[in-house]
Amino acid sequence: MDHSGSILTSAPFIRFVIPLCLGVSMPLISSLSHPYTILILFEVIWLILMIFRKGNFYSQPLWGVFLFLLLFIFGQERVRKNAIIFPVLPKQQYFVVVDEYPEEKEKTFRLVGQFVNQEPRILVYLPKSSLVKNAKPGDVFSFEGSPELLKNDGNPFEFDYCRYLKSRGIGYRIFLKESQYCLINKAKQPNIFRNALIVRKKFVDCLSHSGISSENVHLIGSISFGAREEVDKETIQSFTNTGVIHVLAVSGMNVGLIYVILDFLFRFLKSRRFGYFLHSFIMLSGIWSYTLITGMSPSILRAAMMFSFVLLGTTLKRSSGIFNSLAVSAFLLIALNPEIIRDAGFQLSYAAVLSIVVIQPHIYKQIEFGRRLPDKIWLLISVTLAAQMGTIPFTLLFFHQFPVYFLLANMIVIPLVTLILYLSFVVVFLSFISGFLATLVAFVLNLCTDLVLLTVNSVEKLPHSILRGLYPSYFQLGVILLIGICLVYYIKSKRIMLIQTVLVLAIVLAISSGVALFYRQSRAEVVFFNIPGTRALALTSGRNAIVIYDRCGNTVEKIGYFMKPYFGERRIRNVEMFCLTDSLRFNGKNICAFRDFIFFKGIRIYVQPSDQKDSKDGTLFPSAEVIWLRNLNLSEEANQLITKSKIILCEKMCNLDTFHCMYPERKFLTVDQAVKLTMESSKPGNPSEMVCCYFNQAE
Repeated sequence: MDHSGSILTSAPFIRFVIPLCLGVSMPLISSLSHPYTILILFEVIWLILMIFRKGNFYSQPLWGVFLFLLLFIFGQERVRKNAIIFPVLPKQQYFVVVDEYPEEKEKTFRLVGQFVNQEPRILVYLPKSSLVKNAKPGDVFSFEGSPELLKNDGNPFEFDYCRYLKSRGIGYRIFLKESQYCLINKAKQPNIFRNALIVRKKFVDCLSHSGISSENVHLIGSISFGAREEVDKETIQSFTNTGVIHVLAVSGMNVGLIYVILDFLFRFLKSRRFGYFLHSFIMLSGIWSYTLITGMSPSILRAAMMFSFVLLGTTLKRSSGIFNSLAVSAFLLIALNPEIIRDAGFQLSYAAVLSIVVIQPHIYKQIEFGRRLPDKIWLLISVTLAAQMGTIPFTLLFFHQFPVYFLLANMIVIPLVTLILYLSFVVVFLSFISGFLATLVAFVLNLCTDLVLLTVNSVEKLPHSILRGLYPSYFQLGVILLIGICLVYYIKSKRIMLIQTVLVLAIVLAISSGVALFYRQSRAEVVFFNIPGTRALALTSGRNAIVIYDRCGNTVEKIGYFMKPYFGERRIRNVEMFCLTDSLRFNGKNICAFRDFIFFKGIRIYVQPSDQKDSKDGTLFPSAEVIWLRNLNLSEEANQLITKSKIILCEKMCNLDTFHCMYPERKFLTVDQAVKLTMESSKPGNPSEMVCCYFNQAE
């Protein structure tokens, strides 16, 4: 039996995870209306199998097919059941319970709350005040207003922030003035999750009161207790750039420390009657209490479940394989919350653990040291290399960059973070006993944290410390993954054919990169962006782009922030920005602007002046392939005014039924598509007199 077959034999739960993941990940094929549909389907197929079975039932291939379909349907049903429909809320008085501590923004405080006696959650933005700053989870406040449904800006390749918030049950937001809300501190509605956040806040306050600097307190709070919200964005970016961002996520190392401490304190129970069960109960209670306090992130949930399975297996004197534990934990997490499968932390956590378990032993065996210290250093190097190999595809997919000196940073940071983790628990414990001792230990803890920040900042400043702008396609990511698998099997088997396969895959990767580069160089696009407070148009040709925007009071940095995902995906290197004015004039390769017209790649774009009023005079709309309407409220009478143009790009449009909109949800048009659609709409007998692209511009 090969290695994969042995893994499936020792970890049968892998067979359950695969169809469940497929069912959760794929779009809904059908909607099961009755809650007992799956049970009825199960009974029918079971009867058919019982009637026609031969020999051992479980050895029948039909049994595997049936189980696969059952779990696939179960995954589809879980996605449907988990989907929350957020209705439009009327303007009235609402009571909201604070779920998390206020998060300070540039001009406001942001609160995450839950409507009283309702499931949906809401983001509430309040003006800065001491009353809001001191709000705690469980506090209730009331306001009168109309909460708006969350929606994305609709720009190309942007992060689906709306879906991310909906996975947390958040579907609304509202901006309130000081006179529009009332905070009722006495009307508390605590629950186990809100109380856990209060306990975590007290632990972090213990660190602060022991004399640790505020910046270090936030970093230690993230490492030890999962309080990552207070860490500066610059610090998080530095950890990401150096490849040590994983130390800020509470994971297996934290749970392992809790496991070791509790086992040391209550080991004596094992020698007494029924002591094993009491010992296991205390251990499980401690692990899951810590998991609750740290916020129950996907990485900590995975670690807590795996340690729980190991502990239960030890108590029941049954072995639990690492692969089966991983499969069971993934199955339970996905079954309870299907959206977790799309979480970056979930994917990175399981990829890192799997690669360490599978790859690290083979790397470690390549070099043997006779002394203890070099062997420990090589062990740390092998673990770091294995984890990085397994997470490279996800790192490129989520962060679009690769830290060159990740090995150097991890070699220094991981031992220091381990020491920080131990010392932070000691400081919190001593703060309830002796403030003087807590201060002494806090001095060492503060020094270790300074060394971590110094290391991260120093490595980040090294030349060529990071490769940016990496946007591989899914095909290229698959090729990279296959190269990694071949290298791992080569380390294990030393078969020369695997190296030959790696070379072939490398050639395929190089060819695909060359083809993608060719298409990027020849691509031309006209893209309209939804940016709050302004309107922007990007004309891209190859790796160059010209951005034209109105309302010149907006900063270039703000506009670039919304366009960054698009520029990254399209590999744009040179960007020129122009504010739209009546005297806008510029000339460049394949593009020029004169008065109200922009000529780009043979396409004429007419930009309506902002002060132009609605009129039925058709001379206000000269012949152009594209018209950018900036302030015109279209009506039925205006239909005759725009028949000269085939593509209408507008901010908002009334009476959409008046027009035959072929592409109502398109976010951007390539120039080739624009030309093609213009030609098609001009053919005799075509029912579409024009092609309308509707952009729901953000306010």
